[in-house]
Amino acid sequence: MTWTRRFRRAAALAVAAALVAAAPAPAKAAPRVAALTPFAASTSTQLGVRPVVVGETLGGTDQYLTTLKNVPRLTLSHPLGPNLEQLATYNPRIVLSSKTWQRGSVAERKLGMKVYESDPNSVAAVAGETRAIGRVLGRAAQANALANRIDGQVAAATRGIKRHPRVLVILGVGRTPYAMLANSWGGDVVRRAGGTLLTSGLTSPSGTARISDEIVVRRNPDVIIVVPHGNPGDIPKLAAYYRSTPSWRQTNAVKHRRVYVATGNELLQPYPGVAGTISFVRKNFLHN
Repeated sequence: MTWTRRFRRAAALAVAAALVAAAPAPAKAAPRVAALTPFAASTSTQLGVRPVVVGETLGGTDQYLTTLKNVPRLTLSHPLGPNLEQLATYNPRIVLSSKTWQRGSVAERKLGMKVYESDPNSVAAVAGETRAIGRVLGRAAQANALANRIDGQVAAATRGIKRHPRVLVILGVGRTPYAMLANSWGGDVVRRAGGTLLTSGLTSPSGTARISDEIVVRRNPDVIIVVPHGNPGDIPKLAAYYRSTPSWRQTNAVKHRRVYVATGNELLQPYPGVAGTISFVRKNFLHN
């Protein structure tokens, strides 16, 4: 073999080796994931990891992505979350849970499941929790892109707010009203949409505080947004009650017909598409 032929062969081998080294690694197989919250389920799906099972939620499933429609549901019970035997039948390697169900996490970890407890309680926390889930799922780059997109959408949805009406956001547990505070998901979404929450002096680590009808009248909100909470079959009756409750008739909200009822779970449960809810609240409830 001549020197020229040896050189050409060596060069060809070098090029081939370089191409092999530069070739992208095979796509990593998606892990088996149980997502117990709408936020975790929607986020993992958008990162290319479709959960094998998701948690059932109160307040409806309207914020689940349509692609999750046929994914099996697990009933969640306080304080442990899903039934461990039922969860194990789906053989998840990762469980995306929340602090709500943290007492059940111990047993899940004993079965070899990796458990990450995550659920943002504010709009500002959405991007950070998105990135955290991405790291757990091995989808850090995709999660960073999604988080940046969400931040951009929220910035656009909150731009140009000129009016800040005085608002009470009420969680109606049956016919018992609770004020949703600034440290609740719904309260923060309404605040981001431009509402001034009339919750000064009310505190609760859960984000909701019992409020009497007398206090509602005394604070005299311009807008009342009610989120009925209960069994699905009771929601229509609760919605009708809060739309016409006589206890609040002396408020500006009732006088100007600005009592609104949100029967979905968009003000109850965090989820990646929060910018859409902010825009909806601005347009339909706050008119700002």
